[in-house]
Amino acid sequence: MATKPVNRNNDLAAIHIAQKALGLSADDASALKLAITGQASAAKMTTAQRRQYLAHLSGLQARAARDRGEKPAYEPVRPMAQRSTADDQDDRWAKARALWHALAQAGHVHTDTDAALLAYMRRQAKVDAWRFLNTHQVNNVIEALKRWCRRAGVEVAHV
Repeated sequence: MATKPVNRNNDLAAIHIAQKALGLSADDASALKLAITGQASAAKMTTAQRRQYLAHLSGLQARAARDRGEKPAYEPVRPMAQRSTADDQDDRWAKARALWHALAQAGHVHTDTDAALLAYMRRQAKVDAWRFLNTHQVNNVIEALKRWCRRAGVEVAHV
């Protein structure tokens, strides 16, 4: 369990560095933390809350760099409205994505993109974003993709 304090300390250090780089005052930083995570203090945040706050700060830094005409040092890979960087379901997203890609490779899916998979997920689960799915809904979406693969005769190795 020695890794938890190191990760916590690393997160706290990264938070303070990012806040300083953005030029946030202590009051502004507390207000932003409270708005994003519900905690005014980074020390009181859970790991998921710290990661969520760090992701938000990264987005702010990228936006500030673009406004200055510079290339951002880091840009989030996924649109924040669709996926959260604090997702605890990343392995399940990867599984759903692998099944979707296998169906696309076999010609049963015409658009092999995350947006198309999200549209399929919306039809299956009646939820707007992957991060809003509960465990039962995630399993239902993955099982529906597996059944589609079986019906289509698509070989899927250990997914």
